[in-house]
Amino acid sequence: MVKTKRQKQRQNPPWEDLNPFVLSMIFGCLSPQDLLFCPPYVCKAWLSATIFTLFRNSTLDLRLIDDLEDEKQRSRFTHLLKLAIDHFQQDWVAIYFPSKYIFGYFATVYIAERTPNISCVFWPSDVSSRALPIYISLFYWKKLSVFHARLNPEEGFALLLQLAEFCKSLVELGVHGEVTEREALCIIEGFPRLKLLDLSESTLSNKGLESLLDQRLKNLKELNILHCLILDDNDKDISETDYCLLKAWRKQLLEKASKLKNLKKFMHCLESSCQECKDVNN
Repeated sequence: MVKTKRQKQRQNPPWEDLNPFVLSMIFGCLSPQDLLFCPPYVCKAWLSATIFTLFRNSTLDLRLIDDLEDEKQRSRFTHLLKLAIDHFQQDWVAIYFPSKYIFGYFATVYIAERTPNISCVFWPSDVSSRALPIYISLFYWKKLSVFHARLNPEEGFALLLQLAEFCKSLVELGVHGEVTEREALCIIEGFPRLKLLDLSESTLSNKGLESLLDQRLKNLKELNILHCLILDDNDKDISETDYCLLKAWRKQLLEKASKLKNLKKFMHCLESSCQECKDVNN
């Protein structure tokens, strides 16, 4: 008996009819090289499954591009990213930008324009080389509630001002770099709803730190100053001052922190020597 075409298709279903979630699980086991250059060329269904594998869940994670070996791979990644943003939009709530690879002005703004509902942005690299695209992006990311970035002395203050102007709902801020009294006052005045402030591994002025603990951040629940280099009024490492003066300063600072009614967690290296800080200083 000769089998009809429909009967043959039932016995041997086409590749594009495979369950997309099963495909995504399989594609997740592939190396980045194979994932970028093999499945997307089979059919449209496999292309969709590849994009879902790369940019699934609620987080748009762009850090994979840091691990790609050559320009051809990075170009392919950005092409699939564009397709994901244009045609396979998801309800992304967070974006992790890469720390090594630099998205240019137009690429960064392109992403921002098409992700206006983003609430969390993590920018692990120094913003010095891409401050302008961040400034423009904040016009679109007005719903931000979480923002983390590594700042530099030239751009840090301006970026905080931009954040304060456009992102009124910010409740979590991570600033890693140089934080003087000027930046500290900008944080206090610009983000009255702030609940979590992460200044870890920053260079922090003593006056700036005291300002952050003067009870004006009434909603602050968590403050992180782990592994910070804290400078005195003469821009010298405060840990190298006279032991008695240092002990009195630590006590005064911790007393200030204890008076913040909503502060539940204060992470610091003030009470005992921190080996990581010692290694950095050495």
